Amino acid sequence: MAPKKKAGKGAKEPEVKKKKGGKKDLSLAYKPMEMPINEEIREFYHIQIRDLEDRLAWYQRKWDEMVVQEKLFRQEFEQLATNKKEIVAFLKRTLNQRVDEITDLNEQLQSLQLAKEMEKDAFEAQLAQVRHEFQETKDQLTTENIILGGKLAALEEFRLQKEELTEKFMLMEEQLQKQEREHKDYVHDLEKKSVLDKDRLRKEIIQRVNMVATEFRKVATSQMWDTTKRAILENNTMTLQLAKISQQGLKLLQENEQLRGTQDNLCQQLELLENSQKVMARHSRGHQKIILMLTEKCREQQQGTAEAERLRLLLNQAEQSLLQLQKDNQALRTHRDQLNLQLEQQQAEVQRLQQELTKEQKVRVSLETALAQATSFLQDIVQMQPEEVDGDLDAVFQLQHKEMLRHLLVILSSAVVLSPRLQESQPCGLPEEGQGSNQPLRTGSLLQQLSSSIPYRPGDLGLVPRWIHIPPNPEDLRLLSHTTRVGSFRAHSLPEIRTSGSQKKLKKFSLPGVSLLSK
Repeated sequence: MAPKKKAGKGAKEPEVKKKKGGKKDLSLAYKPMEMPINEEIREFYHIQIRDLEDRLAWYQRKWDEMVVQEKLFRQEFEQLATNKKEIVAFLKRTLNQRVDEITDLNEQLQSLQLAKEMEKDAFEAQLAQVRHEFQETKDQLTTENIILGGKLAALEEFRLQKEELTEKFMLMEEQLQKQEREHKDYVHDLEKKSVLDKDRLRKEIIQRVNMVATEFRKVATSQMWDTTKRAILENNTMTLQLAKISQQGLKLLQENEQLRGTQDNLCQQLELLENSQKVMARHSRGHQKIILMLTEKCREQQQGTAEAERLRLLLNQAEQSLLQLQKDNQALRTHRDQLNLQLEQQQAEVQRLQQELTKEQKVRVSLETALAQATSFLQDIVQMQPEEVDGDLDAVFQLQHKEMLRHLLVILSSAVVLSPRLQESQPCGLPEEGQGSNQPLRTGSLLQQLSSSIPYRPGDLGLVPRWIHIPPNPEDLRLLSHTTRVGSFRAHSLPEIRTSGSQKKLKKFSLPGVSLLSK
């Protein structure tokens, strides 16, 4: 802008020199009319410069706030990056630990499966052998049991027969004893009777002899023959009776001998039965020993089956624990996938925010360059002084002045071109804010502040910025530049300047407002 200024001045001097002689009267005629306009324009330019300085201070303050927010956002982004790295490292470490645990568990599972298969084969072989032995033992015991059952039935029959024989023997002994007692009593009675009969007969004989003697004495010879005959007959009858009694005694003795023979036979049979009972008792003790051995083997087989069942339960528990570990592994994998998805989403969000930040920085740089060009252009316009020829203003200066103002308007219009894009991007930006719920709070507040500023309104010159009350932060004020602090002080210390009625005529020189917002 400075070379253009010099060129404008160099071209202006010869034209002014050429027109000095011919236009003295015209300049003198128009001089009292041009001077107040020049002062009003100068005052208007001063007001515009002051407004632009205030606006520049406001933009500088906004820039400092944006820098502070950017620093805070960058710190948060770095914190998030460090947190992300720590989380990723922790997840990788946890994943490696889980993978190591899973590999160890898989190795243990394989070893357990191999051991299980080996033990299963061994137990199946042992079980088959035990079943075979058990079947053989069962068959053998069944046959022995059948034999023993037959023997036991025979023993039972023998026991019944023995009981019957013992009962018969007891009955016969009782009968024999009874018969012996009866026989003894009968013999004693017979002996007693015979003794008594003998004594009675002797007495009777003696009496009869005495009677016979007496009768014989009495009866003498006449009755002797009858008495003797009668005595002989009585004696014969008595001898016959004695012979019968002796025969009956012999019969009783023979019966007693027979009973004694039967008693001896029964005693021999009893001894034989006792011997056979002893033999059967020995056999039964042997069979009891065999039964005890078989019950012990059966108990051992039951213990083996219980041990096999316990091992089967342990195997089922190991399989269930393996399934649980596999489920935990699957859950950890799904959690890892979810964390990876969240990490990718955060990375995409960070990339989007970085892209938006770069766009904002580019737009800010372009607007700052446009603002710097406009300020330098305005400074050049203010520094331009019209040369007076006979008290009149130079028309060439007026034309150059208008041309420079037109260039300034073009520059500012090029800066205003960004405002329609902002108006188009605002409706599209709202759903993104609704969708991006995971953005930081400072980024959302920054977007709200940028979207809340209106680029242009009808009738608004755009020279005075729209003030928004932002509470100052002592930590942020330390980071502000000296220009921002002085500009804010000047903005608050300047008095209000009211435009006069003559300035209303210069509305055609007013400049539109420049929006510094971007998409």
